[in-house]
Amino acid sequence: MNIDRFIIPESKTLVWTLTSHGYQFMTHNLFVALNKLKVPWKLCAICADDASYQYMRREGFGAIKAPSQLPDFGIHIVPFGSGNFQRLNLLKLRLLDELSKDDRIENCIYLDGDIAVYKDFVPDLLERLKLNPLLFQCDERQRDIVCGCDSCAWACTGFIAWRKGADKGAFLMDNKEIWLQKPEDQVWVNYKLKKDSIPYMSLPRDLYPNGTFVNLIGPQQEKVAFILHYNYRVGKQKEGDMKRFGDWNLVV
Repeated sequence: MNIDRFIIPESKTLVWTLTSHGYQFMTHNLFVALNKLKVPWKLCAICADDASYQYMRREGFGAIKAPSQLPDFGIHIVPFGSGNFQRLNLLKLRLLDELSKDDRIENCIYLDGDIAVYKDFVPDLLERLKLNPLLFQCDERQRDIVCGCDSCAWACTGFIAWRKGADKGAFLMDNKEIWLQKPEDQVWVNYKLKKDSIPYMSLPRDLYPNGTFVNLIGPQQEKVAFILHYNYRVGKQKEGDMKRFGDWNLVV
């Protein structure tokens, strides 16, 4: 993949997201947030279909085509658990695995498009990766569970950082029978982490909160948190809540 212009040369770090026709406005919103922060790096949007690639190029955002593009599933976000959702999940796993093996990259950071960014998280993650080379957002639903540990029961594949080699094949889908039992990328990665005893660390929940904290994030928390992940929402509910809580940057 033509990723060279996106790699931060000093640390050989790539920050990327996966987008599609149905997700392009989420990705656009993410780009605007990063532009407002004036981060000193370029987000790479890997496009699952030609429609999203053309959209990103028209808007002037950094985008490349996925090596194996999918058909256009339409302008709406594909329903969670649907066949097309599974196809996007498989593409995401293939990209994670491919980039984990790319010799041009020493550090890799992936984030979903439904994430609000409040501060540049790259310096913080690079420091954390020196001690713990595989990091996941914690995806626990209970708010009172303190995380930032090596025993998180549910690693979130919506926000991942790793150093080359630390994933130890966690992203490689190599058992179709197991995959078909519940074909979701997050379920698969957690299965591989446990099956192969791959060491990893979850990120602190106050700095990298997930969707259970959406209605608790305000001006004071934003000064602490780097991101807020709007997961646990489907379809237009994501955009609706981002608008409600001030994290939607588009007029569309």
